[in-house]
Amino acid sequence: GRIIMAQHSHTGSEEDVGDLFSDCFWEIKGFKQVVKRIDDGATLTDNLAQLIHERADLELKYAKGLKTWSRKWEDAVNKGPEYGSLEQTMKSVTVEANETADIHLDVRQKLTGSSLESIKHWKNSNYQKTFVKWKQTAAAQEGFDKVQRPWAKRFLKVEKAKKAYHLAARTLEQLKGQLDIYERDAMTTTDALKKLKDKLSKAETESDKTRDKYRDRLNELDMANQQYINEMTVEFEKCQAMEKIRIEFFVETIRDYLNYVDVSKDARLTNSFQNIQHALNEMSIEEDLKRYADQKGTGMAMNWPKFVEYDEVVSTLPIGNLQMRDNNSNSGYDDNRSNKQAAAASGNPFNGFDDDSEWGDQNTYVSNPIPAVEVRVMAMFDYTGAEADELSFKEGDVLIQLDEEDENGWCRGLLNGVEGLYPGSYVQLIK
Repeated sequence: GRIIMAQHSHTGSEEDVGDLFSDCFWEIKGFKQVVKRIDDGATLTDNLAQLIHERADLELKYAKGLKTWSRKWEDAVNKGPEYGSLEQTMKSVTVEANETADIHLDVRQKLTGSSLESIKHWKNSNYQKTFVKWKQTAAAQEGFDKVQRPWAKRFLKVEKAKKAYHLAARTLEQLKGQLDIYERDAMTTTDALKKLKDKLSKAETESDKTRDKYRDRLNELDMANQQYINEMTVEFEKCQAMEKIRIEFFVETIRDYLNYVDVSKDARLTNSFQNIQHALNEMSIEEDLKRYADQKGTGMAMNWPKFVEYDEVVSTLPIGNLQMRDNNSNSGYDDNRSNKQAAAASGNPFNGFDDDSEWGDQNTYVSNPIPAVEVRVMAMFDYTGAEADELSFKEGDVLIQLDEEDENGWCRGLLNGVEGLYPGSYVQLIK
């Protein structure tokens, strides 16, 4: 059961126990690396939490970017000149982005909720702080110290005995060399030679004595080695068990992380792409062109001018009323986001007009009154208005909502005294 030890250069006193260090676990203070691993485990747990927190932030930023992009281009498609089945396909692209953003917001929620809370709970359960170090680190340090202290004392006695023996042996060899010189020197007196031989005799006795003591100390250490190995192994296995728990927790946490961020398994994502593909498959270019021709081109019916007999009653009516009657038009102005005037201006034949009316009285605008009870909403995201009649705001801004959200998701409100339109999904009601 002898332990192979590295050579040390020290005095051999018991005070040297705290100063010795080796990469070998069995040597004095060699267990420091094992104890340090406990501290490293706490640091690595913090790093894992930071890693997941930063990924959650990226998920949030990506989702916000997708939602902003989706709203911008949804609005552009609604207001723009695109028409027919291609318009529906373009809308499905913006819908996919919005649904993908929702998926990534869910990922962020799972990471910040389940994963980070789990890490926090696990660390609190496995690491308790004392004044200067973790309680688990202090316990491991104390356990190793308790086992190693009696063995270290024996080891230092061996080192001290070895040093004494080597010193005596060196002295003996020096005296033997000096005696050889004296014996070959004719000038050496009998008295000087006798004194040197007496020193040599004492040195031989001292060398034998220190050699025997060195061997005795070494035998004592050999007999203590097996108990030392057994007890140090017990303390080491305690640290191994703690590290096993940490590794198992990390593995489980990373598995959960993978399940959260792997959005390829989310049915919503698959459905979104399938909807785009379906919209593409359902497109009919020829039908769209024909409908456009019928409503805006050569297929339109024309009331060609005919001779009209003079009518005194009709001729006395105001010109505006005559036009309205002749065209069978409504006199009101629809202040909805998909209003008839906006659709006519965009050149889109499929939005905003019914079959009986195409030109309204564009000079009649009825503003909705400010509600009696002020409704306040807060912006959840930044928004930059794409048109002159839209409001621009930053996340956290407070607006006054003037009307209910229309069927296209738009609201009318006030911000800093300016009235305009804004997307209702970008705000939440302040209760």
